[in-house]
Amino acid sequence: MKKTKDLKESKAKLVEDLSRNGIDYAILIPDNTPKSEIGSLDEVLQLAKDDKRLYVMGTIDVQKRNYLFQTQKLSRLFRAGRIVAVKIFPGHDTIYPTDKRLTPVYDLCAKHDLPMVIHTGAGSNRPEPSKYNDPKFIIKVADRHPRLKIVIAHYFYPKIEYCHELTRPYKNIYFDTSGLADAEVIADTGLKRIKRILTLTTNKRPDNVVFGTDYAMCSIRKHIELVESLEISRQTKDKIFSENAIKLFHLRA
Repeated sequence: MKKTKDLKESKAKLVEDLSRNGIDYAILIPDNTPKSEIGSLDEVLQLAKDDKRLYVMGTIDVQKRNYLFQTQKLSRLFRAGRIVAVKIFPGHDTIYPTDKRLTPVYDLCAKHDLPMVIHTGAGSNRPEPSKYNDPKFIIKVADRHPRLKIVIAHYFYPKIEYCHELTRPYKNIYFDTSGLADAEVIADTGLKRIKRILTLTTNKRPDNVVFGTDYAMCSIRKHIELVESLEISRQTKDKIFSENAIKLFHLRA
């Protein structure tokens, strides 16, 4: 993707790309650090303010000393209806999903019936981050917090079969398609394997997969084409593209 000069230009390009691909609404994911090209939580909230097409996830860095203040801030944003989920980045951050400092955040999400999204996976050329976001830790969170809805981002690529088998019994675990149509992810994982696991998942749990892209690193169009290529019903594809997200994130769309 072509690099933009600032966040306002990035937003304009995003809105243009959404329209070009026939997408009416999007959920933006800020970085959990204050100085980032992606934009901090405060910056992204400001960008999405008064724009009904754009929703925002909250983010948190529990490695920072002020993590309790961050948790209180997320609580206020939930109550105000300004965020529709929280995302954490184990692997990018050196934390495990089972970190006790995350317990208040999990409780917040469960209280508001909004999901916790967890970054997973790592490329074969840099496998180290995957030790932090292994699904074996995520199912422990699902066991401890049965009311919490958890979205596994990127399906723990390239070990997607392992992720599928481990999480299959958990009705409160969901998946997004983000990054799965990216060339690097396909090279590491294999397109046939990705399609097979997504098909298995949607056949068993058609309500538990939501559309995602990992924009702007990844192409919106390629992720649409990935879902459209699956040998599943039109009804299930419609669920992936919109219906599941509307229900899971309590969107106004």
